[in-house]
Amino acid sequence: MNDKEKKTEANRKYYEKNKDRLAEKWKNDPIRKEKQREYYLNNRERILKRNKEWNIENEGPMRLIRIRYAYGNKLKQNYAWKVRNE
Repeated sequence: MNDKEKKTEANRKYYEKNKDRLAEKWKNDPIRKEKQREYYLNNRERILKRNKEWNIENEGPMRLIRIRYAYGNKLKQNYAWKVRNE
């Protein structure tokens, strides 16, 4: 293993061990949010292209996502209708 691989492995172990603490820290970090916003604005076309390719390659999972979304919306509508009529 060279130095880069060792560092990568050490970072992976550190993040795995401390992922809950780091997730909470990053969730409320305004600097990180601003950096992410800049990244997505600068790479929007590339991200959309990657998403489109994933949707084409994974037609089955995408279909399941659409079905769950539609079914969830129907449940919400039915629930709201029942609540109003009771």
